[in-house]
Amino acid sequence: MHFDLSEALMVFMRDFGLSGGEGFGGFETLFGSGGRRDQRRGHDIKVGLKLTLAEVASGTTKTVRIKSLETCAECAGTGARTGTQPIRCGTCGGVGEVRRQAQSLFGQFLTVSPCPTCAGEGTVVHTPCARCGGDGRVKAEKTLQIDVPAGVADHHYLTLRGQGVPGPRNGPRGDLIAVLDIKDDPRFERHGDDLVHDLGITFTQAALGADVEVPTPFGQAVLRIEPGTQTGMAYRLRAKGLPRLGEGGHGDLHVRVHVWTPTKLTSDQRKLLEKLSEVEDQPPQEEGGGKFWDTIRRALGLEEPAPRRRRGAEE
Repeated sequence: MHFDLSEALMVFMRDFGLSGGEGFGGFETLFGSGGRRDQRRGHDIKVGLKLTLAEVASGTTKTVRIKSLETCAECAGTGARTGTQPIRCGTCGGVGEVRRQAQSLFGQFLTVSPCPTCAGEGTVVHTPCARCGGDGRVKAEKTLQIDVPAGVADHHYLTLRGQGVPGPRNGPRGDLIAVLDIKDDPRFERHGDDLVHDLGITFTQAALGADVEVPTPFGQAVLRIEPGTQTGMAYRLRAKGLPRLGEGGHGDLHVRVHVWTPTKLTSDQRKLLEKLSEVEDQPPQEEGGGKFWDTIRRALGLEEPAPRRRRGAEE
């Protein structure tokens, strides 16, 4: 199995008939360069693979069942009835292409095109197989195992070379292309190989500090909450993110802390908080914040100037 991020571009080019340089076939046809291409290559097969974040973290093997065409067992893919063989095409002499020379104002030029008799195969079947009708393929169903490496991302492509549809009459096979669809995990936000988790903690945990469990793609981990933690603070657990595809190592897990405020209190809780309010400190003012906004208000003309004192007024 081959994995490459450039597969998306290759698939796009193949869908539009540009694979293998075929998009420039007009120049090759006009000047006869590039040699004969095999016209019998089978089609590619595209399948979707649904993955969870846990499967992305560890890698997995998926089983897919495909209905497609397979080589006819009765004629071994030749398309000819048992006891007979395809014969060499009399039009092209077995080369699969015909060349025509023409005269123009600029001189002679040569055009090369697939043989109209054998469709570029070089052979023809006079007595076709009764089972496949001379195509060399029959409808079939097969099961494939697809190994998914750890660390893949949504819409990545996995390509299994030669696992697509066989070409007619023993033509080369196409590829099987698996498009990955990764289900969102509500516990995490994914940013490449890094993950972000939002953690709610109580006021006492934020004030006193605590050891809490946080989820990771590989199970639970213990995070030390430092005393005095504020809402919006973030902790980083190194190498607790997703594997780095093709590089080794792991990303990090970032834990964003949110201090939870209860919406309903018991009588005991209310009494304790009322006692705390008698001894707790006032929250600090943001340094420089007031001056900054004062400057903005003055620049916009939203702040009235201080009134001038009259002469003779009491000091």
